[in-house]
Amino acid sequence: MRENKPVSTVRTNEGTERITSYPGDQRVKQASRGTKIWIKVAMGIAYFLCVSIAAFFLAIYYVLFWTPDASSHNSTRTSNRSCLQG
Repeated sequence: MRENKPVSTVRTNEGTERITSYPGDQRVKQASRGTKIWIKVAMGIAYFLCVSIAAFFLAIYYVLFWTPDASSHNSTRTSNRSCLQG
């Protein structure tokens, strides 16, 4: 009869399942490169969200709460007119 042998995923000497090997320093650099990319992406997303939220709050403030001061606009216009008229 046929024997049931367990299947091994460990690296073998035949080279069929061999994983590329790096020296110590290169292995650390290779592993940290992936984490650096994810950190940059996460920081970019966080920055975008913070700026977008601030812009949203400013838009809400200007639409709902802000009222321009009518006296300050009129005073600058009259002073400019008086300078131009002589």
